Amino acid sequence: MQLILDNVAALVVYTTVAVAIATLQLSTVQSTTEMSIAYMSKKQTLEFADMLEQELKLIGTGTAQKITNVTTNSDGQTTDFRFWWNDGSTDFEVQYQLVPVDSVTIDGALIPIYRMDRYVNGAKEGGSTPTLRDFVITPLDDAGNATTAGGAVMIRAQLVNTYPTGDLEEMYMGRTFWGMTLLPMNL
Repeated sequence: MQLILDNVAALVVYTTVAVAIATLQLSTVQSTTEMSIAYMSKKQTLEFADMLEQELKLIGTGTAQKITNVTTNSDGQTTDFRFWWNDGSTDFEVQYQLVPVDSVTIDGALIPIYRMDRYVNGAKEGGSTPTLRDFVITPLDDAGNATTAGGAVMIRAQLVNTYPTGDLEEMYMGRTFWGMTLLPMNL
């Protein structure tokens, strides 16, 4: 009888330890996956933001034309932004266009997802990944107040990149924010 109780006790202890180790391992894998997804989102955001920053600094370079269009939707997002610059021989019209691509429902709320398409002289040349939640470009006057395209001295650019994490039943949207105010030399 003692032998049977010893074996049962050992089996209970072994099972408890095995379940604890398996649970810890699963939690570690999920945490590592979520950290990797967040890192990739931050990397995408910063790469896109770097391109955006470098290009917005060129507004009005070598041309009298500067910002020609800023269109926003009812949510305050920039749906169309156009400006000009010249490299010394060629005029370039650059256009950023916000395009809805998908939506995700989380906790009963519908979250739209966008991408930003970039056009140069009417031809599509790049843009963002289809993971944007928000994209706003605001022309500012010399006091930092929002103004019209013609009165702009500075530009404020903001974007939010999203990444869904968690299992399908408990999914949430992580967000990576970026924003900057620029003073293009030729604006």
